[in-house]
Amino acid sequence: MLEEQLIAEFAAGLRDETNEKLGELPPDMPLVAETALAEVILGYMEEAGSIADHALCPHEDIATRRPCRVIAYSLPEDSVRLELFATLGLNKEPVLARQDIARLSGWAARFFEYAAKGDHARFKNSPAALEAAAHIQAELPRIEEVRINVLTNARARDRAVENIVIDGRPIETEVWDVERLYRAVGEDVTRDRIEIDFAELLGRPLSCLEMKPRPAEYETYLVILPGKLIYDLFEQYGPRLFEFNVRSFLQARGAVNRGIQRTIREEPGRFLAYNNGLTATADEIEVSSWHGETVINRLRGLQIVNGAQTTASIHKALKIDKLPLDEVAVSMKLTLVPPKKLEEFVPLIARFANTQNPIQVADLSASDRFHQQFEALSESVWPPGEESRWFYERARGSYQMARSRFGSTQPRRREFDRMCPRSRHFGKTDIAKYLMAWWGSPQIVSRGAQKNYAAFMFGLRERLGDEWAPDKDFFRLAIAKAIIFKTAQGVVRRARLQSYGANVVAYMIALLAAHHGDRIDLEKIWEAQRVSDEMEALFSAWAPLIHAEIVASAGNRNITEWCKKDDCWMEIRALNLPLPSRFPPEFLNSIPATKHAKDSSLDASQEALIAECIKLDGRAWTRIMAWAASSPDVDDFDRKVVHTLSGYAMNGWIKLPSLKQAVRGTRVLKAALNGGMIV
Repeated sequence: MLEEQLIAEFAAGLRDETNEKLGELPPDMPLVAETALAEVILGYMEEAGSIADHALCPHEDIATRRPCRVIAYSLPEDSVRLELFATLGLNKEPVLARQDIARLSGWAARFFEYAAKGDHARFKNSPAALEAAAHIQAELPRIEEVRINVLTNARARDRAVENIVIDGRPIETEVWDVERLYRAVGEDVTRDRIEIDFAELLGRPLSCLEMKPRPAEYETYLVILPGKLIYDLFEQYGPRLFEFNVRSFLQARGAVNRGIQRTIREEPGRFLAYNNGLTATADEIEVSSWHGETVINRLRGLQIVNGAQTTASIHKALKIDKLPLDEVAVSMKLTLVPPKKLEEFVPLIARFANTQNPIQVADLSASDRFHQQFEALSESVWPPGEESRWFYERARGSYQMARSRFGSTQPRRREFDRMCPRSRHFGKTDIAKYLMAWWGSPQIVSRGAQKNYAAFMFGLRERLGDEWAPDKDFFRLAIAKAIIFKTAQGVVRRARLQSYGANVVAYMIALLAAHHGDRIDLEKIWEAQRVSDEMEALFSAWAPLIHAEIVASAGNRNITEWCKKDDCWMEIRALNLPLPSRFPPEFLNSIPATKHAKDSSLDASQEALIAECIKLDGRAWTRIMAWAASSPDVDDFDRKVVHTLSGYAMNGWIKLPSLKQAVRGTRVLKAALNGGMIV
């Protein structure tokens, strides 16, 4: 009965979060209500470790003979499985029927079918779905299986959906209903759930060399692990093996990882000699004697504190590259650490272990302390007026839990909502997003909540120092940056950009901080608990320009993937954004407004091309853009340039086109006029 009540409260919180998310999304977004619910559920799934990341691609075409509908997809670089997400929210009927599950799964499966076969014309009015389909088709050679996740805020009693095969790949269906999600979020999936029986895995105990004499505080063993065993462990437990290693987000990337892959491919027998091996800890180690040698029978609570990249690279070698691991072996230093010594020992082991990618400040307990201290500050530091405060959700779901504990009567709930309004609650991935964007890493923010959070935690001490701890000043300024970020989100939502709104927000905040951060009075924003109308107007002017530049700079590349690249940030950072004649009051001093100076290197004919572009207003360029989108004679790059020019025009030509943009723009303009278009 108690669990039923808790699930009901969780469902109520899910509805509240969905309504809040709904207010952050563009109202004309396809399937906006379903997308809001999906974003909330996917956030829980990512935090629980069920998925790595996701990209929204809402699309619906169910009025045809072969209906299709999808909300989001996930295809991590090191995965052979494509995840597709379908959503159905129910407000009145508490149980999701089996036929609804089967229907949603079938619609999403058809999206994969269209993507795989290159039938993308049906997505021309859904830019995000079109890009997702193109990405899936490009990565088809490595996709071995597809899993469709049906997400719902209802309960599903009968989850059985028959597996099918499309394009030679098995399609299975998983259902995430409110009951399963509640248990996944509440389940304490930690190291103590990892139990390894070596006799079962290897057919015999694991040989080891014990450190003698044994120190009083711990035990250490040296072992040699077969490469296939490492693969099996990662296949079964995944990121849970790295709970103590905040570097695990790097996974199988970088020059060192390429070296690991090359050794496995070309000289697998030398892997043990070349690789520095793993450093691990365990809560319990069962040791015995077997045929005269010391062996380890079982482990409990295994944690790889150094060697996440080696582990992920070995797994990738077999899973994706199909390289045999028969000759691969890895050394491991295994330390038995008593639970009461974990916070002291593990960070030091992780810090001082000799690894290929040295960890300088990977201190998990310090990370925990940061969140504890930041949570305490959110409870003690009230904004001016002291009528309501910001609620920092250190653990997902703690806001709803605190609301329930505050009282079950309507007056008590209203009191809590007044004191801790939902608009002022945020979590770990949120603060990471706010600060990483302000610190100039919009490309990392664009990689998704979990990857950005891992990068944030890894770099926190490196940026601020080992002995640093958050104080009241840090909290106030962090909240000011949160207010700026949330304001930019609202502006971009109202701007109704075609797509990539989240990327525009991250890059806009990064540009603001990079170009004017030292001139912005964050204390003033904290005192007001909002930004000025002038600052909102500045964001409104910048949003279409940044959007246009992101699209244009991507060229023929996948735009979502382009936003994740360092090169994208380098290009966007050079953008010369206009400043108004009347500066927002948050700016500490006046900055001369920039004017577009005449380029003396241009001749008369080149200047005429630019003049021909800017004589047309935003409405005209929007019509030209629509014509170009449907014309088979206009190439993709020219379409993107026209999209950029329409953004410049809509903003009153504050930014002039470059000569290259003008050449392409006038070319499309002439083609449109020759085609009978009247501008």
